[in-house]
Amino acid sequence: MTRTTPFRLSVVAALLPALAACSSGLAVVESSATAVTVRYSSLDGIDEATQVAQKACAVHYKTARLRNTANFGLSERYGHFDCI
Repeated sequence: MTRTTPFRLSVVAALLPALAACSSGLAVVESSATAVTVRYSSLDGIDEATQVAQKACAVHYKTARLRNTANFGLSERYGHFDCI
């Protein structure tokens, strides 16, 4: 049993950088003249997601206003914005 514990720790330590590299980053998931949904990671934050939403709403000569947020797991977050 003592032999498997270091092995498990080494596997976990090897996977941590891979999990960190899998962050999805900023992306517009849905966009229309009335609403925008932006996927962002905990590293990006809601401020960066708001900037992306502002650009998406600006195409329709509107301003983005945060409606709500949703968290899925540790790293996947969504910001739902209204274009007003």
